[in-house]
Amino acid sequence: MKPDSPVPRIRTDLDIIPTSYQGQRALVVRDRLGLIRNPVILQGDALRLASLIDGKRTVRDIQVELVREKKGMLVDLNQVESIIAELDAAFLLQSHLYHREKERLVAEYARLEVREPSHAGLSYPAHPEELRRFLDSILESGRGEEESRARGQVCAVIAPHIDLEAGKRVYARAYRAIQNARCRRLFLLGTGHSQDDGFFCLTEKHFQTPLGLVKTDREVVQRLKRAGGSAVGRSDIFHRQEHSLEFQVLFLRHLFGASFVIVPILCGSFAAELGRVSRPSDIQDVAAFVRALRQCWEEERGASLFVAGVDLSHIGPKFGHRERAASLLLEARHHDHTLLGALIRGDAEAFWAESWKAKDKYNVCGFSSLALLLDVFPGARGRVLDYEFWQEDATQSAVSFAAAVLEVS
Repeated sequence: MKPDSPVPRIRTDLDIIPTSYQGQRALVVRDRLGLIRNPVILQGDALRLASLIDGKRTVRDIQVELVREKKGMLVDLNQVESIIAELDAAFLLQSHLYHREKERLVAEYARLEVREPSHAGLSYPAHPEELRRFLDSILESGRGEEESRARGQVCAVIAPHIDLEAGKRVYARAYRAIQNARCRRLFLLGTGHSQDDGFFCLTEKHFQTPLGLVKTDREVVQRLKRAGGSAVGRSDIFHRQEHSLEFQVLFLRHLFGASFVIVPILCGSFAAELGRVSRPSDIQDVAAFVRALRQCWEEERGASLFVAGVDLSHIGPKFGHRERAASLLLEARHHDHTLLGALIRGDAEAFWAESWKAKDKYNVCGFSSLALLLDVFPGARGRVLDYEFWQEDATQSAVSFAAAVLEVS
């Protein structure tokens, strides 16, 4: 890299988590796309140098800035170039190397017929019998609490996608609410955490689980791709390591065996549209996608269900806030309950307006999936079954999540 050429900026699709390592401030970097196999720890000179990479500064600019910070102490240009080269080799920069490797990964993944589980053996047991016991123990969590009965036809259930152990009581409330449902086709909505192409990411791949294969309704996926046009991303690579749907597929396979097919949909961010429109279907290609989704549901109305795997507020330093989660907890909780209130009233515009008012301050990663759900079922009514905040002491951060159902008459 030439000293007077701009250094490619840091990738925007990485998880960057503040922490301490060996008594020093550090950042842990994780890659949901999967180019970086193991977390990278940045600290010391590498951490400070990385903070100066903005896509505009050159190697020499960064050297000058470091010399200024060190009050005139010499910083060797070769050392700066060496650290930048290491960051590039680790696929942290949006460089030619990163784009070439991403294209290779996309092409390799596109050839596969089946999505292998990415979190088996990490987030849940990989052995079938052990996994069944694990899921049964989750479904038993909180049993004995009063179970409310559906007043109409359940069209959607909202479940978390947080760590299974951390969210077990809320997972249990969500999946016990549909355990007796008759399901032949399940539309899965999840957060595309690394998604940077299109509002929606669809895949025709079947989902492998330790409990057996879950088949994808490829015909419906193709119909939705045609209907969604530019709103649907070109590649399904973002499903590769995404857990927001993988966790839901586990429960569904455990509850219903192999008696159903799925339509897996990852939702990207609507944040850029918040001030321009009042609901997703105000966007032309998204509107066509919503109509097609509703039509597909109507065709199997008596045996078709939406499952949204979403979390709510993400607060604290881990998620970009200067304040600790404890300082934001009350206002984030109020924001969550305002969103959930709009959701169960079927008020799509109030749901959208609350997020616009908050300027997405609380990082509600399930916003797009839930906004889409409200557009598919305008006027639906629902019930919140459970709500919880999980707090991570090590990072002074927290995540909220809920279980709920939507019903149509």
